[in-house]
Amino acid sequence: MFENIRADIIRVHHCTKKLGPIDVLHSFWINYGLRALMVYRLGRWLTSIRKHRCGWIVTALFYPIYWLLSICINKAYGIDLDQSANIAPGLYINHFGGIEVRNCSIGPRCNIQQLVKLGSTKTTDGGLVIGEEVWIGAHAQICTDVRVGDGTTIGAGAVVTQDVPHHCLVLGNPGRIVQRNYDNREFL
Repeated sequence: MFENIRADIIRVHHCTKKLGPIDVLHSFWINYGLRALMVYRLGRWLTSIRKHRCGWIVTALFYPIYWLLSICINKAYGIDLDQSANIAPGLYINHFGGIEVRNCSIGPRCNIQQLVKLGSTKTTDGGLVIGEEVWIGAHAQICTDVRVGDGTTIGAGAVVTQDVPHHCLVLGNPGRIVQRNYDNREFL
């Protein structure tokens, strides 16, 4: 859990340098997405330790706190990171408002903008899978069981309904590949 949190904080600062306590506190102060992600990581950690010996005691003590924080994040910032989502380290949520993520797998170092809806109809493996370093623009929707390749850019307002290969630019409703071998590193 703590390695994931460290990667998330480094993503907010867009650097690899060693961060001090002031930098970490500043990250929490300025970034709503990071706050939401920390609450999500707390919930995933509580779920994982429940199976360990005496883990149910820690879960019983801290789950009400997680639950309350989750409701506050959802109401105050409009960010809903459901526990059914598997989010890898380094996710960067750039803006708050209208973000829903559930029943999916998100790779490392992805970006999500405001009013994005990600989800799947399946609750087990084989549902929505988003690769590494994917940039998802504002108002985009991916609500089917598809695979989005590494380094792909989903443009603002795009609705993805089919699999997308690696390093593509997807635009429109329904989403269409408008450029292959697209380099999205300047957005990350």
